Amino acid sequence: QPQQKGNKIKVRSKEQQGEKMSLRPSTAPPIQDMPPPGGYKKIDFGRYLPDRGPKGWQLWAGAVTIMAFGYYRLGQHNQRLVQQKMQERKVRYALAPLLQAEADREYMERELVALRREAEIMKDVVDENGNKWVPGSSQFYGGQWMPRKIGHFIRH
Repeated sequence: QPQQKGNKIKVRSKEQQGEKMSLRPSTAPPIQDMPPPGGYKKIDFGRYLPDRGPKGWQLWAGAVTIMAFGYYRLGQHNQRLVQQKMQERKVRYALAPLLQAEADREYMERELVALRREAEIMKDVVDENGNKWVPGSSQFYGGQWMPRKIGHFIRH
């Protein structure tokens, strides 16, 4: 490794250096680049940097405006949905009597078929008093009228 001593450079072998692998710092002053006399010329950064976009208050105002418009549109949509549901409900209320009348008519048709079938099946049956079976009479429900189960008619 070379070692500077004065103007002469002396090279020592690894054995002479021992375990030291680095050079000792020199006592000479460091060499440093200096600016030219009068300094460097000024750089106009404003000319080279583009405008970085809107100001902070402009971004904030834009975000508030967009959110307010979104909430306004959401409110309008919800009002339309409420009106549409109200109209659908009114239509259902208007159709309910017609649908109930249709269901009652179908029930009566099934009831007549069931009574005719019951009369055919029970034509020879008499009760304990010797009376003939009356189609439609029930031994379970006294004098109170009650419609039969719909499922009973669907099976036949």
